[in-house]
Amino acid sequence: MIIYGKKGSLILFYNGLLVGSYPLSNLKTYERYKNQGNLLILDSLKTINLQFQIKTYTAFCDMIYQRKREGLGIYRSDYEHFLNAIFALIKLKKLDEDESIFIVEKPKKKYIK
Repeated sequence: MIIYGKKGSLILFYNGLLVGSYPLSNLKTYERYKNQGNLLILDSLKTINLQFQIKTYTAFCDMIYQRKREGLGIYRSDYEHFLNAIFALIKLKKLDEDESIFIVEKPKKKYIK
């Protein structure tokens, strides 16, 4: 299911599977979502080295991917962590942004007269 905000939707793919959809609005912008991944890396660097961060983010995304493929439930908080992990992996050049992110504008309503 694709969730739309006023400005559209941010759709995330992992290993070719649509995993999550996040609304885009004046407050929830693409840059804000992207910044969350950057902050995750910077906050974690205080206690965790980069290699371990990469392994952790990848393992988490793999786990969410498996749950999605098998049709198992995924908590809302896990979707938020997935979003952050994807953007962190993109920032660390472990995922290709063009293959992982798709932005869709909200479809305009057609009025019939």
